[in-house]
Amino acid sequence: MKKTSLYLTGLTCDNCVRTVVNALLKIEGVDSAEVSNDYEWATVIYDPDLTKPDEMAKAIEATGYGAEV
Repeated sequence: MKKTSLYLTGLTCDNCVRTVVNALLKIEGVDSAEVSNDYEWATVIYDPDLTKPDEMAKAIEATGYGAEV
């Protein structure tokens, strides 16, 4: 397992946080995902053989929020 952080934009509330966390947890290989209290960072534990941070960013962007690796 590896750990990565993604910079997030556009999150303003707890519902936004849940949306991002749920999107990340749907990705095969993601073990856990947490978004910081200030909504600017997501920390993800994942299997690097199954997914990559770029895929996580794309999944977040598909929900309407910004993400940078």
